[in-house]
Amino acid sequence: MDPFPSIPARPSWIILDRFIHRTDRDVEDEADGTASEISYTCTDRPIRASIRVADSPAVSRLYLDWPSRPEFGGRLREPRVIAAHNHSILFRAIVPLEDPMFCKDTASFPVDMFVYSAFSSPPSLHRLRTCFTGGVSTPDEDIYFKPYQRCQQRIMAEKHIGLLCHGSKGGFTVVDFTNFGLEGELCLLHHPALPASASHKNTEEEEADWMIKKVRLPPGPRVRRWITDAIIPLHGRYLCWVDNYQGILVVDVLRASDKNTTDELLHYIPLPHEALQSDRSHPDGDCPDKARCVCVTADFTLKLVCVTTGKANRARSPFTIRSWTFPWKFPHVFPSGRWYRGHTMEAAEFWGLYNGQSLPQVKPMYPLVSLVNPDEFCFLLKEDHTTYWIIEVDMGNKMLKSSAIYINEEEEGCTTDRPRARRIVFDGHSFIPSGLSDYLGMDAIKRPPGAAGTCCRATCTGAAAPCHAGASTRGARRALTWAALWPRQPAWRGRANT
Repeated sequence: MDPFPSIPARPSWIILDRFIHRTDRDVEDEADGTASEISYTCTDRPIRASIRVADSPAVSRLYLDWPSRPEFGGRLREPRVIAAHNHSILFRAIVPLEDPMFCKDTASFPVDMFVYSAFSSPPSLHRLRTCFTGGVSTPDEDIYFKPYQRCQQRIMAEKHIGLLCHGSKGGFTVVDFTNFGLEGELCLLHHPALPASASHKNTEEEEADWMIKKVRLPPGPRVRRWITDAIIPLHGRYLCWVDNYQGILVVDVLRASDKNTTDELLHYIPLPHEALQSDRSHPDGDCPDKARCVCVTADFTLKLVCVTTGKANRARSPFTIRSWTFPWKFPHVFPSGRWYRGHTMEAAEFWGLYNGQSLPQVKPMYPLVSLVNPDEFCFLLKEDHTTYWIIEVDMGNKMLKSSAIYINEEEEGCTTDRPRARRIVFDGHSFIPSGLSDYLGMDAIKRPPGAAGTCCRATCTGAAAPCHAGASTRGARRALTWAALWPRQPAWRGRANT
């Protein structure tokens, strides 16, 4: 056995979890090459982000060093990833107020949004300018909340916010879309390319203010029943708001960012007729849709994946996986095209791919399409209420490529000696395909597992690996999936925008 094994190649894409692993490590502590420069919350407290990268189908996860953030007995929602594109990740965090009179009123705590970008070296962490347009201000009350309370901010729902990276210098635009029926509002923040050093302090003077643009929805969608399931970036120019049971609203973000543009900005692509014949299981949209996804591949093809359970065919097959593709041939012109039927696989054939592996024979959930191979799909399998698997299937060659246990955020260990009040267990959410790994170099070496201030991480090696006390103890089979994340990182200016 080679005592000095070679470092594996950088993954071509990653599956990004929405959970963020928050620690109370000091932001001045030594860190690996993925650690961002220090940024600051709206209360002027230091914060730093890094990323733990794993080969798909294991999830990669953002880490947040936030030493001054109290626990609040688990009553305060943890930071969460909203979107990702190319070199950047957008996440939000609720920021506790410092005044002891109001520190227990968590509903009044303001919300910060940050963009972690691996475009520069070291990566940058930029807090976005706060948008107050549409917020509620009561001056007699506001003076007691410093810097401000949440109701003064514009309401932006996580599932309506998208991130688009564009250009060759690290610029990005964040867009919030509010649907009022036949009309809507785009709230856009364009961030120009800035040096990484600009993230040391909040340089809001370098950034334009949020711009509100009223838009009219195109004919086609049932706007009163529209539910946004995903927002996907395309061509470094468009953002697509997806309703998994209706279609896709396409926004030309670069044109919308121009204040002088007033013409039609939204276009509509309906789903294929066959996919419109079934309704979502939770029509109110409160629960994430776990049966469908729309993704974009590296060749700018839109792909729809459905895991259906037809009443007429239930006796023959508990479920059927179907896919369609929509080629986008003209990158800067709204496409006229059609959906093409893709892969089909029924339950017996799907389970047959396990080839003797001890994976649960259940209906797959939360489909996801590989960014680099449009024939490779990932699915989540629920074994029991605490154990989930993610598998990667080559639908073209009909083979199971790999599998990994989903490691809960809390199982990655804790970097503090204080007891953790929070318990963050997977309760159902979609994952985000990301090409951020293309911007991470191989020169920065991560700390070895078990070192001070580190946590174990999971990959799908299937080989036993040492793990510290914070790791899972759910049995021998689960323990066999533990392995330390191989060293890699970051940042180099690779890859053109997609």
